[in-house]
This record gives sequence, C-alpha cells and structure tokens, in this order.
Amino acid sequence: MIGQTISHYQILEKLGEGGMGVVYKAHDTKLDRMVALKFLPSQLAASEQDKARFIQEAKAAAALNHPNVCSIIDIQEHDGQTFMVMEFVDGQTLREKFGTISQKQAIDIGIQIADGLAAAHEKGIVHRDIKPENIMIRKDGIAQVMDFGLAKLRASGSRITRLTKAGSTVGTAGYMSPEQIQGQEADHRSDIFSLGVLLYELFTGELPFKGVHETALAYEIVNVDPAPMSVIRPALDPALDAIVLECLAKEPPERYQSVAEVAKELRRFKRESSRKSVSRITAVRSGAQVPAVMPPVGPGTYSAAGTAEYTALSSAAGASRRTILPWSVAAVLLVIAAWFGWRNFATVPPAQEEIRLNIIPPPGGSINNSFGGNSAISPDGRTVVFLAADSAGKNFLYVRPLRELTARRLQGTEGAYYPFWSPDNKSIGFFANGKMKKIDVIGGSSLTICSAFDGRGATWGREGVIVFAGGPNSGLSGVSAAGGEPAPATTLDTSRGQATHRWPYFLPDGKHFLFLSRTARGAGIDGGGELNIGSLDSPEHQPVMKASSIAEYADGYIYYVVENSLMARAFDPVKLTLEGDPFTIAEQLLFSTNMAKGDFSVSEAGDILYGTGASTEDRFLKWYDRNGKELSTVGDPAAYIGLQLSPDGKRVALEEYNGAAANRDLWIYDLERGTKSRLTFSADPDRTPVWSPDGALIYYMSGTDIFKKNTNGIGAEIPVLKSDALKRPYSISPDGGTLFYYHRKNDGTDDVYSVNVNDKPVETAVLADNFDKDNPRISPDGKWLAYCSNETGTYQVYVVPYPPTGGRYQVSTSEASFPFWNQNGKELFYLVGEGQLVSTAVESKGGVLRLGQTETLFRARLFVLTENPFAVSPDGTRFLCIVERGGDEKDVLTVIRNWPRPAGN
Repeated sequence: MIGQTISHYQILEKLGEGGMGVVYKAHDTKLDRMVALKFLPSQLAASEQDKARFIQEAKAAAALNHPNVCSIIDIQEHDGQTFMVMEFVDGQTLREKFGTISQKQAIDIGIQIADGLAAAHEKGIVHRDIKPENIMIRKDGIAQVMDFGLAKLRASGSRITRLTKAGSTVGTAGYMSPEQIQGQEADHRSDIFSLGVLLYELFTGELPFKGVHETALAYEIVNVDPAPMSVIRPALDPALDAIVLECLAKEPPERYQSVAEVAKELRRFKRESSRKSVSRITAVRSGAQVPAVMPPVGPGTYSAAGTAEYTALSSAAGASRRTILPWSVAAVLLVIAAWFGWRNFATVPPAQEEIRLNIIPPPGGSINNSFGGNSAISPDGRTVVFLAADSAGKNFLYVRPLRELTARRLQGTEGAYYPFWSPDNKSIGFFANGKMKKIDVIGGSSLTICSAFDGRGATWGREGVIVFAGGPNSGLSGVSAAGGEPAPATTLDTSRGQATHRWPYFLPDGKHFLFLSRTARGAGIDGGGELNIGSLDSPEHQPVMKASSIAEYADGYIYYVVENSLMARAFDPVKLTLEGDPFTIAEQLLFSTNMAKGDFSVSEAGDILYGTGASTEDRFLKWYDRNGKELSTVGDPAAYIGLQLSPDGKRVALEEYNGAAANRDLWIYDLERGTKSRLTFSADPDRTPVWSPDGALIYYMSGTDIFKKNTNGIGAEIPVLKSDALKRPYSISPDGGTLFYYHRKNDGTDDVYSVNVNDKPVETAVLADNFDKDNPRISPDGKWLAYCSNETGTYQVYVVPYPPTGGRYQVSTSEASFPFWNQNGKELFYLVGEGQLVSTAVESKGGVLRLGQTETLFRARLFVLTENPFAVSPDGTRFLCIVERGGDEKDVLTVIRNWPRPAGN
C-alpha cells in the first residue's frame, strides 16, 4: 500500500503490525499534517466480530481527549477496507525504550500512564491490554496509551458490551489480571493490575511472574505472590515497592480502587524522593559526610557523631520512632564489623605493608571463572565486579565495594562475561547475547552499545571511546560509549601472521592502548603471541614484546601472565618502552590458553585483583536421564567445546580445544569400545560437526568454509562451500541432501541458509531479516525447522514449516537456546536460561503444528558458551552433556594492595 493515496491520505511507510491492525504513516493532503492509518488486517476483514471490535477501538479512543491517550481523528472505509485515522506519534514504544530509562523517568512515565487510564476509566472504558508495546513515548517525553482494541465500553446504564469469544481470555500473557486469566468479569481494577505488572518490569527489568509457558504463567498470576522489587533491586525504596505490590494484589478489592490513586501515590513518592535528595545534598554542603560505612577517626575507634548521622539518615528513609533504637544498634554493630574488616584498606598503609582481601561468592553460589575469568577492579581500586552463579545456578554480575561485607547482584546481567569499568568508576561494560552492553554500578537497566557477537575484551577511554574485540578472528574496533556503529581501530598485519587482536587496555594518555595479537595457530603457552601498542589516531601498531596473555598497565608497570604466574615489568608510558627485568607477583593464577586470558585486573594505583584455582579448560562428558540423575561419565576430562551424537547413538563427534596448538579439532569417540580418534588436522579451527543420516560423513566448519570427511578417517577433507563469511552447520535433512547452517552477514547479523550437498552447491536463504537467527535444526520428517531468533529482544525458540510459508510458532516463553528434536519428532528439547533443559511436546497434523505441554527436565552445569552443549539419545531417554567443573574451594578472588616492589623498580 506504500505510495497509494486513500481518500486524502498518502501512505508513506509501514509503522508496525499486530493481531488487530496494520499501521502506516501517512500524509494528510487536506490539512498538511502527518497521521497514522490503522487498517483491519485483510484476514480479519470478513469477520463481523473483529470488524465490530475494530470499530469499538475507534469509539473507545475517540471518546477520550487527554494528552496521555493517542487521539483518534476519524474512521473510514475504502474499497471494503476499514481503517482508522489516528494522531501520528513520533517516538518509540515503551518496550523499545526499555534499557534507556532512569528510575526518575520511569516514575514520570508511570504517572502519565495512570493519568491516561484515569481519563479512560472516567468514560467507562477499560483498556484490558496494558503492556509496554501499547505505550508510546514521544520524543518530548510524553507517554501515550495506545491500542484500545480489547477495550470494554460501558453502554447505557451499567450494561457492558462484550465482544470477546465465549469462554476466551482477553489480554497478553504475563500482563493479564487474575480475573482475566480465569475468564471472569474485568473492570477498571484489572487495568490497575496490568499497570502494576508494567511498573514492576520497568523498575526491575523483570516480569513479576515468570512461568516458562502460558499455563505455568497463568498459574503464577492467579496463585503466586511476586517477590518484592527490592529483592531484585535492593536500591529501590520500599515505599515504591509498596505502591506496585498493592497494584498486584490478587483480589480486586485489595488493590487500589482507582488508577487516579496510583497516580497520586506515585506523585507523592516523587515529591518525597526529591525532598530526601535535597536533604542529602544540603547535609553534604554543610560539611557532614555520609560514607557507605562509618569512617574510622583513629586507630581502633569510631565516631559517635558519625553514628548519630547514620541513625538520622536511617530515620529519614522511613524508620518509625518505635524501631529507631534497635535498628540503630544493629546498624552500629554492622558498621563496626565492616570497619574492622576493612580498616587497612580504608586507610593509607605504610609503604612496606602488603594487604590482601578475599572476595567470596554469593551465599550458595560460586564464582564463575570460565574462559580466563570474569572479574575486574575499578580504576579507583574501591570496588570489584565479578561473575558468579547464584544458588539456582544462574550467572549474574555482582558488585562488591571493598568497604562493604557483601556483594550486590546487578539485575539484567544474566549471561554476561568479560566485564570492564568506565574511567569514572560509575558504569560497567560487559558482553552478553551477541552485544556489548553497559550498566550503572548502582543498578538499573542495561543499555546496548553495539553488536559484538563473541567478545574478546574491551577498554573504556577517558574521551568516551571504547576499544574492543568483537570476535575471535578480527582486528580491534572503536565505538562511542554512548552507542553507535563501530569503526576499525586496528588492522591485522598478515605479513606477521596475525590472525586476531584482543584484550585492549588504555594507557594513561587515553590515546594509546595495549593489546595482544596472535597468529593463526599461536598463543597460549607456546609464546606465539605478541604484545602491541595501538593508537586512536591510526590503525597501525607497534610490537612491545613476545607475550601469550592479556596485559594491563598501572603505576609504571605492565602486568601479564606467563605459565599461570602473574608477572610485572617496568614500563615508561610516555616513551612507550620497557625497562628492567620481569618479576613474579603471584602464582597459580587462573589462565585460559584458549582465550589467552589470565584472571587478573589492576587499578590505576596498582591494586591487583586476581583469581586462583584449578584449570577452567577441562570439562566432562556426562550422561543424564530425564530427571537429571547422573548415569555415567564418558572418557577423561578435556577441553570439550561441542558435540553431536551419531544417528544410531553409538558414537559422538567432539569439538575439542588443543591448548598447545591453540586450535580446535574434531574427534570421534566410540561409546561402545571406549576409544577416541582424531578426525581433523586442519591449521584452521574445525567446529560444529554434523553427522550424515547414514553416519558415514561428518560435515563441519573449518575457518569460514564448510567441509565434509569420512567418519572412518580415511581420505582427505572435501570442500562443500567456500566463503569469506562465517557459515556454521547445525543439521542435515533426513535424505542427506540439504545442509542447514547460519550465515553471518556483513552487518554482523546472522541468517539461516541451506546448501545442496549432493550436486553443485546451491545456497538458499531460508530465514533472512534484520534479526539474528541461529541453531537451525530440521525435524526428523523434514517438514519443520526449529531455530533461535532475538526478534523479541531476547533469544527464543521458534518453529517454521519447511520450506517456510510465512507462518511460525513460538515455542519458548522466556530466553531460550539450542533447540534439538527428539528422533520420534514428537518432542523439542531446548535450554532455558543457563543450563535448564526443557521439553515441549509437538504434534504435526495436516501441515499444522500443535504445541503441547512444556516440561522442565533438569538443570546442570552445562557448558553453554558453545554451539552444541548436549545431545539426545535416539530413544529420547538420555542426554549426553558437556558439563563444567563444579565450584572449588580453591577458586578464590584476591585483592592485593601495596604489593612490595623489588629493589630498583
């Protein structure tokens, strides 16, 4: 329709599409203004009920004239098509704005939504579908409620017209009230519940109800009380928690009885928060200091005046007079304990005194030191960030101010790795889900900076530029910390055999940076790497010394790792030259030869954070039954990265890292005989093995090309598809003729392609758009294709008919990955979050796929930073998994302050 003129509206572009309409941007040629036209979808146009609901939406919104409700201008019909003329809102949906909104903005948005709903409720209109997708945020910051397609209109008297199907629920899973879920009468208080869900998600980054499928979600909404927001975000004020939780009461009489009350409470909270901020600012201006814990005023003493200030501050935060005394005493005792634990770190020690402090994981959890460690000390040396698994096995970043006794979880960082600090100590960058992101150290929503599909370190400069390695086989890139399109920062010097640049680290001038280069097969313990100095002014770089690990600079020294020992060597950051001899600071350092990364970081003053423990390279192959019972261990531990079972289940193809050669090779393990033989010997990394249906061939990626080889090892590898882009195979059709793989485009996004492997190769784009898609798995009957896509903002599992016809089924309801078919075609396995194996029943009849019950099978310490972490036995009763080494008491993070410099350094 783009380019057409309907009535006096010239259609310019498509803005969006949903179940109840297709929306276009148009030019009103009569009044010379922009409008939005919403058309009833053609597939619904014949339904009188849907047409009535569409007209009802227009009537509902047209009855309202409020700045926080999108205005309806007209409703018309053209060539049998009904369309609505609406105000054109220049902005984004609230869903699109997630991650960019501060708490103050979130409160303002909540007030505006409540005001808009209050105007609707006054007219007898209940929205019934409040969710982030139905809230638009204009460029001037005004929030507007949209899409009254599911609204109820109050007719004459108290009668309410119902346009829903008999026995059906109306709304969006996750945001519906308990009465909507149960098909009961929904009044204005149902909107209040949905607003509570939206506010909860806005303030915490999580939904209050988290069932893995719609049935479980419905059960939670009706029966399970949500956790207080302050459990997820401890920094949130309990008063704000109370407002949202009252909106989420299960019974309508227990909620606020009008949405205007919600707006009033939010305004009151906003005013009181502002007063508290002013009080704190005034106190600081008057000379009173309020540190995180009580500062020492002398050896072995504490300040009574400081205690009074601490108590007064606690009182101002809401403690009643009746509870001030016991809570004050508890606070004083906690403060004294914290001070004694930190006394040496909080004061300037004598030059000869070395101080050490151990960092412990969260209760019931363990520090995650995979791939050379995931921890960093802030530039000012006062705070550390580290990755740890909680008691449920989920990995998050944790922040531990060294003046405090416990670490605090950063919500919204699940799946994070390789954190790094901003130079002002206020933000933390990290990699997750194919992106480089950042988050405030005090918490809040994480923001995407740019794409980085497989990060290898980053450094944040004082001028607001981040230099990073976005993948394992490229030079470095630079990007604004505010976000944007990356630009090359270094180029690989192929004349010196360079195959990768990684682990950048800015020097004090904010212009030059250290980084590691590696050859195609070098690095690790064989010394095949080189430490270089790059500059923001030029992609050229110069060598400093031979090296095999990450390196950082602080206080006149370069720090790096040699054979699990942390080394230091004097360095002139002005002349950019080394001085003196290297010396050892610590031993038994955690080190990944695969990544060429040691687990350490340094502050500007030379404080060191480092990790010790057993090697993180070796993992286990273990069999589990459907209940998660460990059945047996296969072979010896090794640096397993991926696996795939043969069709008969008697052999397993393994992708294994060779640390000495810094390369990946494929092996075949015979499960019946207990023997392992090497299959590939390429100079390039060999990855993602796929068995042919008869078990005679293995297809795999080597470098960026796809090859095949006989599984008996006889004969040479045979090229299937040559390419300059990554093309990673995942599955093959039942007849053995079509191989499915993901194809990385120049813009960094991934699409699903196939290639005919029997005749002359012909590539076909199977699923291609602007979203990432990977893990394509064809069903045993060849009629359905499962895959993952991030089109909703998180990766989900989908199924489409094969060949695709335009329709699709979303299988998962929360972040999921690694779909895998049961050989009987009646079950789809996949992972939810980190290491939770889930099964969804499927049934195919007449070209229609029916999704059945979803069952959580078990959780294990699966090695999820891979392409194939598990495989399913042919009968679907057992699972062969790559399992990470469990937490070890030897795995410790240690902070050293004032370590002794050797004489002459």
